[in-house]
Amino acid sequence: MQNSDLLPSVLYFLLAAVLVIPLGKRLGLGPILCYLAAGVFLGPGGLGLISDPQAVLHFAELGVILMLFVLGLELHPAKLWELRSAIFGLGSSQLLLCWTLLGALAWLVGLSWQAALVIGAALSLSSTAFAVQLMNEHRLLTTPLGRDVFGILLLQDLAVIPILLLTGYLAPAQASQEQVLPWYGVLLAFGLFLLVGRFILPLFLRLVAQSGVREVLTAFALLLVIGSAELMNWLGLSAGLGAFVAGIMLANSSYRHQLETDIEPFKGLLLGLFFMAVGMSMELGLLLSQPLLLLGLLSTLLLSKALVIGLLGKLRHHGWRSSIAMGLILAEGGEFAFVLLTQAKLGGLLDEDIVNALVLAIGLSMALTPLLFTAFRATRRKQQDNRQPDAIEASQSEVIICGFGRVGQISGRLLASSGIPFVALDKDPRHVDVVRQFGGEVYFGDGTRLDMLMAAGIARTRVLLLAVDGVEDSLAIASLVQQHFPHVTLIARARDRNHAYRLLALGVKQVFRETFGSALNAAEQVLQGLGLSEVQAADMARTFAEHDQALVLAGAAHHHDLDALIRISNEGKAELASLLKGDRERNKP
Repeated sequence: MQNSDLLPSVLYFLLAAVLVIPLGKRLGLGPILCYLAAGVFLGPGGLGLISDPQAVLHFAELGVILMLFVLGLELHPAKLWELRSAIFGLGSSQLLLCWTLLGALAWLVGLSWQAALVIGAALSLSSTAFAVQLMNEHRLLTTPLGRDVFGILLLQDLAVIPILLLTGYLAPAQASQEQVLPWYGVLLAFGLFLLVGRFILPLFLRLVAQSGVREVLTAFALLLVIGSAELMNWLGLSAGLGAFVAGIMLANSSYRHQLETDIEPFKGLLLGLFFMAVGMSMELGLLLSQPLLLLGLLSTLLLSKALVIGLLGKLRHHGWRSSIAMGLILAEGGEFAFVLLTQAKLGGLLDEDIVNALVLAIGLSMALTPLLFTAFRATRRKQQDNRQPDAIEASQSEVIICGFGRVGQISGRLLASSGIPFVALDKDPRHVDVVRQFGGEVYFGDGTRLDMLMAAGIARTRVLLLAVDGVEDSLAIASLVQQHFPHVTLIARARDRNHAYRLLALGVKQVFRETFGSALNAAEQVLQGLGLSEVQAADMARTFAEHDQALVLAGAAHHHDLDALIRISNEGKAELASLLKGDRERNKP
């Protein structure tokens, strides 16, 4: 890329990022897929605005180096120990089995064992960005399934460095290069690098931070990453290894979060540029010229990984549906595969045609995985609809709990410990089955149905605790109870302020926001930590809670009027400041 083309190219990259990413988010597409699409649009296969994708790719590899540095910063020993079983047991099994299977298939079709080894390694990796996004959308991150998936992804991230080293070692172009230092010199230099990073780097970082100039600390972070990468490159090792090790050495530093914050914008932009460059290199013409080859690669990748990971999930004592879900979440290729395949091509280990086909197959797998997983989840909903509600035994209970998740279970345990009978309903059959395994008494049933409430004995019920997750379900049950059973006292959980407004507008008198109490308690502890007495902190917290509740009640009548809500909020801030100031003055000794 000529210097005269630099500014227009930068303009194209920024314009594509600003336009394509927000549009893709509206369509439900992930950022990586959007960057790939933008690269295809800009590259030779699209408008041809960028004529040399390889030059862009070479520069954009800095984004991968920065990503490895941030990855090193996040690897606390405590975090690794907590997930040790998922990481080193499940994760290593997944990597080795998928690597072996996919590598063997590549070798059977006629590739050299070196090429098959690299291809198997590259395709065995999954996309952290895609997997985390999928689990977040479907609320699976905090479940046992989510923790196991995260453990596998973390092991894959840890394995990238040795796989990069292996790829560089196997590549003929790399092997033919003259080593700057003999092997013992490399080990000595690497050991010296670790000693400097362990003992001298934190001191130097403290001096830079004490200067108080923010941009100097940012410059130091970039210098550290690029310098470490260049040193490893000079030693004949992976540039990413230097950045990764530098990050690990600073993982326990008090400046870790500041460094991560300073690096993040550069990492995000350059990593986006890297994916754009990969998109520019994707040969979409293969879809027309060799559709059977692409179909074979894509189906082999998805089916092989889904099968291996699904079986491992079953051995991990997940149910069949959870095991299949795990396989689908991790079936796609990963962003590090682009790095490995590109390095293998530059090193002469893989032909350009093979790399182009594999890169395109990985990109297509990223596009298909969210669709396949969403379709799979839809079958679960159909099965739920076919399951008949449980028959509820007649009881003398005067309490019904709709929704037996975190909030409902805590309330139910307190009632049960106090000898107060209740009927609990939940419409998620899997959750009902899990609760029953732990001895919980809960019935499968949908509280939005009038007949279900009647079967639960709402006619003789005095109190109904509304603790369902879904906002619309919560409003539907509240409306139903208010209309048909006005004698019942409704105590409703609200997920947020807007949900509380809508419940109050329906006439529900007792509404509690699920995180308000714990957040208020945390703030009270903060005040005590700042030196206030327990009584002073409690008084201020009580004043805040009463004032906030008054604001919620005032806002409920105007919850459709944004301007009115803003006005009420601004007036409330001034009034609250005045009230808390009065509390402080009264509490002065």
